[in-house]
Amino acid sequence: MKDMSGAAQHLRHAKGLDPMVTAAKSGLPVDITKIPNVPVSEDDYSLARSQTSPVSPRSSEKYHALMDLLQKQHQKCLSVSQRFTLLGNVSEALKSEKLVEESMKYIEILKDAHAKGRPVPKCHTEERTFNSLKVHSSLSPNDLVLYIMRGINLLPPPGVSPNDLNASVKFEFPFPSSEEAQRDKTNTVKNTSSPEFNEQFKLYINRTHRGFKRVIQSKGIKFEILHKGGLFKTDKVVGSAQLKLEALENHSEIREIIDVMDGRKTTGGKLEVRVKIREPLSGVDLQPVTEKWLVLEPVPSLSSPEKPQEQATSPRSKPRHEAASRGGHSNSSPPVYRLYSFSLLNHDRERLERKLSEYRKNHQDPPPDLINQHKDVIHSLQWQKAQLERASPALLTEYENVLRRLVQGLSESVKKFSSQGNRDAAKDTLGRLKMVENELESLKRKRTG
Repeated sequence: MKDMSGAAQHLRHAKGLDPMVTAAKSGLPVDITKIPNVPVSEDDYSLARSQTSPVSPRSSEKYHALMDLLQKQHQKCLSVSQRFTLLGNVSEALKSEKLVEESMKYIEILKDAHAKGRPVPKCHTEERTFNSLKVHSSLSPNDLVLYIMRGINLLPPPGVSPNDLNASVKFEFPFPSSEEAQRDKTNTVKNTSSPEFNEQFKLYINRTHRGFKRVIQSKGIKFEILHKGGLFKTDKVVGSAQLKLEALENHSEIREIIDVMDGRKTTGGKLEVRVKIREPLSGVDLQPVTEKWLVLEPVPSLSSPEKPQEQATSPRSKPRHEAASRGGHSNSSPPVYRLYSFSLLNHDRERLERKLSEYRKNHQDPPPDLINQHKDVIHSLQWQKAQLERASPALLTEYENVLRRLVQGLSESVKKFSSQGNRDAAKDTLGRLKMVENELESLKRKRTG
């Protein structure tokens, strides 16, 4: 055997599944976040040489270029799927898993064609939109980075022409308190009313501090733009500005162009600033991302051209269709819904509706993927409500078991995030756990009362 370490890893994972299989057969709950991922080795991306039908050097170069692109595509989707699974976001994990399987199908098509000395498979790119987790991993949970980018058409004080404005920016972040506010200033940029500062400042935050929420919701960061006076002259105030920080509840980054004010009057000048934290205060930042997606076309068989699809399909691509029949739905079949937590479905519905509202408030069209997610949640709620309104005792028992399994899975996730030091994820998961526990207790009272 060429890859002994890979074989040993497969064996360890297989043995680790035995207790889960036994538990599932006995009707006990199984936490899907503990199911190991399929090990991926470099051999999965290697192109075997064909002794009988070798490809030309030019074709070999094209084959390897395609494999490099497919490898990056596959590994990216695999990473996203694993992160969603750890967060307990099953619907997003399944969507990413389908992309993982699709990428592996194209890899198998490429490997099979190369091994048989076939021409390089035809390919094209398509646009795919999917949700991605935005995390600034270089920052700690207690970091907030402020970027002061530039001033735009700043109004100079009386007696100073725009070309003689020597501008700098002071800021104040009132945390941990107004008395202990964090303050600093930029360097002075001379002789322009549209200065480029491009400076950054790392500030300290504490997400669990009682006063921090108040700063985020009502105070924000205050700025003062100054004109540096000459020799023996004091600095003059050009204007002030304030950046509100409420958006950090749902986003890890804010970029704003804010008005420079003179008291309550606008001066016409503006200040461009940016704020970045590791991840949103409320949990994860899901952002729709549209990317180019490489698609390979199946290679027709030379011996039986009437069956090209059978030649192109590999055993590794079969689970995709099986998974679709179990948990998803194809374009030609109706959607399949399963019992889930009403509390979590309503929580997801409210979260998605807040995001849709943000887009509409900014006069932007929401991404189609976000709209489809919202529709899926609404349809799931309607389907489940219709099922449980006329539910038999057996169906109510099944519903209760679903909630019990969710409680166990979420409990394990809370422990995992806590042991990893990921407080925000643990706090978010704990909130979801409490919702399901309350729903379970309510159901048990109704059934026994």
